[in-house]
Order: sequence, then C-alpha cells, then structure tokens
Amino acid sequence: MVSLLLVGGLLAYLIPILLAAHRAYGEVFVTPVPRPTVVINPLGTPELVLETPEPHEPTPTLLPNWNGTERINILLLGVDTTPERVAQGDPPRSDTMILVSIDPVTRQVGMLPIPRDLLVTIPGYGDDKINAAYAYGAQSAFTGPGLVRATIEYNFGIPIHYFAEVDFQGFIRIVDTLGGVTVDVPAPIKDDEHPAEGFNYTRLYFPTGLQHMDGRTALRYVRTRHDDNDFARGARQQQVLEALREQAIQLELLARASELIDELGGTVRTDLRPRDVLALARLGVEIDKDDIHSYSLQGAVSDYWAPNGAFYLVANWPAVRQIVAEMTAAPR
Repeated sequence: MVSLLLVGGLLAYLIPILLAAHRAYGEVFVTPVPRPTVVINPLGTPELVLETPEPHEPTPTLLPNWNGTERINILLLGVDTTPERVAQGDPPRSDTMILVSIDPVTRQVGMLPIPRDLLVTIPGYGDDKINAAYAYGAQSAFTGPGLVRATIEYNFGIPIHYFAEVDFQGFIRIVDTLGGVTVDVPAPIKDDEHPAEGFNYTRLYFPTGLQHMDGRTALRYVRTRHDDNDFARGARQQQVLEALREQAIQLELLARASELIDELGGTVRTDLRPRDVLALARLGVEIDKDDIHSYSLQGAVSDYWAPNGAFYLVANWPAVRQIVAEMTAAPR
C-alpha cells in the first residue's frame, strides 16, 4: 500500500481504533526508536549521530501534547517481512510510506504518500531510493523506522513525532476482521508482474466497478503498480483506507479493541504511547471524512533512468516542500 500495502497507510485511520487495548503491549507498543541528529561533516555531506543521555538526564520528548493544540505528524510504514525474505537473511523492506498530519483543533487530516522510487539523501548513506532507508536502518543502531524518520525530516523539512508500521499479514488480518472491504475500481487493472510467494510473479486483473475484497485481495489491489504507476497506487491505498475507516466506525471497533489487539500482536508496531492512542482514537471518530485531505508529489517529481537502468523519481525540492507546507498549514 506501503508500499507494503500501503499497509502502512491503513494505519492512518485504523491504528487509533485497533490499538486502543490493554493487551500485547510488548508487541505493539515499542520503546521509542533512536532519534539521531543529522550533522554535516567536513565534506559537506549529512551524517547521523546518536546522542545517549546521561543516566541522570531524562530522555528528551519531542512529542506534542494530545490534550493541547499541537499538530501531530505520524509516519505510516508498510513493511515486507515475508518468509522468503527472512529465510534468505534479507532485512525488512518498506513497501509503503505515508505521512499523516493531524490538527487536533480544526480536526483536519492531511495524507501524503511517498513514492518508493523517490531519490533522496539518506543521512550517512548517500543518495538512494527512499525505500532503501528502512533496510539500511534495520541493519544498524538507528533501526528501520529511525532511519526512515531521519531521512524524511532531513529531505522534507517536517518533524515526525511518531511512527506506526504493519506487515502484510497484519493488513490482511485487519481487512478480514472488518469483514472485507468494498471499493469502486475506477478503471480496469491488469498486472502481469505482481509479486507472489517465493519471489515469483502472478497475474492480476481487477475489472471496473464495485468489488468486495477480502484481506489478501485488498492487499494485492493496494500493492499493484505495473499497469499504471506509484501515484495511482497511492490513490488506491487512500481509497481503501477511507473505506476501512468508515467501516470500522460503523462496526464500533473501539469496543472490541482488546480482542483485536491479540489478533494483531506481532504484525503491528508503534511508538505511540497507549494514552496517546486512546486520545487519538477519541479524536479519530470525530473527524469528518470530508476533512481528510489527500496530497500527491506527482507534479513535483520527474522520471529519470540511470545509465545502469535503474529508475528514479527526481524531486523538485522547493515544490515538494511547498506541498508539505500546504498540508501542514490548515487554517484555524
């Protein structure tokens, strides 16, 4: 979705509902990941430094007060941890990234999918596709979410207060728990190279019109991109998330959160604190769907094929930061 399905994106709406429970905290609510500082070395390139506080010093808190008026930015990640990848010793890979910005006063929400092929500067690692940051971080003290967060903050100029991630199985379980999801497919989709088990490929086809999908089918719908592009996939991810949010509210899932958390334990992780999740849950059910706004980087990037055949999206960074500014500047 997140890419992973955007699975990451799914959390934009459902984490407040599905995680408001008091079980499996050790699996879902994790210790805040390291927040490295970006420094410019003598060569003029960015590097990361982890600052460990002294034992008598409190750990610095960079999180807004949910009881106040501060805007909160959450990084949603869809992570590929398939058995084949684990068996080969490959690090987890982020398949979907979505920035969600929430204004608790105006109850306005902005969503910005970040395309996986976007060329960025990964502090300490150089220029690469943004979806490489998670794998690099997973093999270091920075952690996957920690390095992705630092990369986005450095390139996009926006603070990331929390992260939430879900793997493929978590997304499938969420959709199936809701009884599936109904989406209106706007145009036929044919994908002859959709990832399948064992690093193989399978053929997908979605006809136009209303379709009710189970979790596995919905995952394929939000991951497919070979018939169009990453921006169309981002639109599908947001479409599915909106449908799931409405369905979750109608089913009053907040009251069933305890049983759901047991089902999702191990497939969903966040550094949101339990009390913040509860506050976010209360806020989430009060947000009108018309106040959830979608943004896109499509007009701020250009295609580039490297001599080695690799494909990148090259950003016009002033234009990108203008989009971010618009998303985080809702009038009060």
